[in-house]
Amino acid sequence: MKPFHFILSSPDAVLYDGEVEEITAPTENGEISVLADHTPLVTLISPGMMIIKTKGEEKVLAVGSGFLKVLQNTVKAFTQTAEFAESIDEERAIEAKQQAEDLMRQKVDEVTLADASSLLERNIARLKVIERKHKRSHR
Repeated sequence: MKPFHFILSSPDAVLYDGEVEEITAPTENGEISVLADHTPLVTLISPGMMIIKTKGEEKVLAVGSGFLKVLQNTVKAFTQTAEFAESIDEERAIEAKQQAEDLMRQKVDEVTLADASSLLERNIARLKVIERKHKRSHR
């Protein structure tokens, strides 16, 4: 496969900057995969799992909301949060998911509800990434 340049940034740091063969990202309308020579595109990224493929390797991340820009064989993704599978603490993710679900069941104000919903989405994404990591390690 023909490689292209990919940059993934969060507010804290540049998490990836290099040549890749394929990017798969979650969007509001489902997953999108980008290969070299992709049509120019700007799209929103939804909380979920991002996959970076390069030379037979696959890196899996949990990402938060953001956007993705494709232009002239360069893809730039900017997300509020991004964590590689290896750095996710499964127990903390489970606890945070449960806390968010508990908050959402309570009669809370709209701001707290929005925060809880965001926390829930982020931790569901983190748990999906962990699940994929477990499946791949058992092959």
